[in-house]
Amino acid sequence: MNVMSMQRHTRKMPHSLPEGRAPLRRPGAGLPYLDAVSATDSMEHENQRLSAYEHQVKHTFDRIIPCVRKLAAIQYEEDFVPLASERIIDELDLTPPTDVLQKAWTRQLDVKQLVSHLTLATYYRFVSGVQHVNPLAHPQCADFVSFLADCGYHRMDITPCADGRLAHVIRYVLRLPAEVVRRKAYAGAAFAVDDNVAKWAEVELKRQQSAPGTNTKYLKVVAYHFSSIDGEREGCAAHGSDDRKAAEFGRDALLGFKNAVAQGFSRPDAVEGLLIGIDTATDSIVLHTPDLEGSIDIDSSLQSTDCVGMSSDKIRAYVGSYASHSSEGMQRLVSQLIENNLAQLAYVKTNHDGCYPDVGHAERFIGIGVGFDEIQLRNLMYFGYLTTIEEGAPDVDVGLKIFKGLNQSRGLSTPIVIRFDYYGSVAGARERAVARAGRVADALKSRYPDHFAAGDIHYLQLSRDLDTRAAPEFLGSNLPSLTEDNLS
Repeated sequence: MNVMSMQRHTRKMPHSLPEGRAPLRRPGAGLPYLDAVSATDSMEHENQRLSAYEHQVKHTFDRIIPCVRKLAAIQYEEDFVPLASERIIDELDLTPPTDVLQKAWTRQLDVKQLVSHLTLATYYRFVSGVQHVNPLAHPQCADFVSFLADCGYHRMDITPCADGRLAHVIRYVLRLPAEVVRRKAYAGAAFAVDDNVAKWAEVELKRQQSAPGTNTKYLKVVAYHFSSIDGEREGCAAHGSDDRKAAEFGRDALLGFKNAVAQGFSRPDAVEGLLIGIDTATDSIVLHTPDLEGSIDIDSSLQSTDCVGMSSDKIRAYVGSYASHSSEGMQRLVSQLIENNLAQLAYVKTNHDGCYPDVGHAERFIGIGVGFDEIQLRNLMYFGYLTTIEEGAPDVDVGLKIFKGLNQSRGLSTPIVIRFDYYGSVAGARERAVARAGRVADALKSRYPDHFAAGDIHYLQLSRDLDTRAAPEFLGSNLPSLTEDNLS
């Protein structure tokens, strides 16, 4: 089966969600189905739980624009400041940026600044709450690690495209535990081979110390994307919506990583690659599995949509027929991934009639740096994993191009969260994280001076100690209204 020959559909779909939204309180708080799911919970209950969480978080962000529109309509009222403050508290559960509101009577309300402030403040509340609730906790982390080992792998590392429509690839699309599956996103899934070799070496050292002699592999997965709806425009922006180019790039990146480990460490069999394509309109997946030598043929694939209605045994038989060139462990893993994805297809069918209404980009903000593991939701954030702007420039460029259509076309700014997480138990780690956040902010200003001069970029700098469940530390912002006091 060839994903490249998948039928194209051209019916137009809205590129953003409706603005009328409901729940008012902190994202993830006080909802049904947000309890940590037990290992015996049904797919239906799990889907209800995931749906409740997704709708709560997105609705909280999507209430911002309607709220600001109401405020803009009354900005010249004599009691505007107290009235606006009350609405922000009641509708968004945020501390009002009083200084922005107070200037409205002498000059027009700064809508760009207000929307950015409220968006970034909402993100801060969201991430602070997630540290305590962990609403997407997976019930079977230990079981998955054991299953992965039985398949012949000791670590699963996924690189999706930075496109926000793939941000939910682990917890939703593949139904895997985000706690134990590594994710680092790059524009076009163009991961840095050197960074991945360093991570492999780190994992390998720990593995040899804790479990010497075990004969398992490091599984590297690249997730590219395409769209069965308006695919000529809604494919991967980094690859010009060329599905084949995206798949070929992912295949070549996997081979480059495998060869780098083989040549640098004389370990030709240490790494195995798996290429997954995701239809961002429906969340269905195609899988290109490696042969016993590690080669991947992008013209050969398995499709989860072929398996709808199949039992587990029939799925395994299907995989055995179309992936007989792969190892038994890879076949077993892929069979489980297809079965997991069928739960996501049921989710999309129940909640969106089988196809997302926001086929195109609808991200609410950009996140850059190292962190953001709590973002497991589709089309919420465009993410660029980087330590410097120089190395991550392609990711940021693509993100700003996307937000030129999403926000700047409407007279709004692009909200950016700059975040660097660290382990407080490591000496000097916090100081290095703070310094990196500062350097990235400075580099943003240098690379995009016109954006900053026009007020088209507003950023928030954060860091978080991964050894604790504390809220992220506020480091700074180019919004005068955004301070540590009004985030707490």
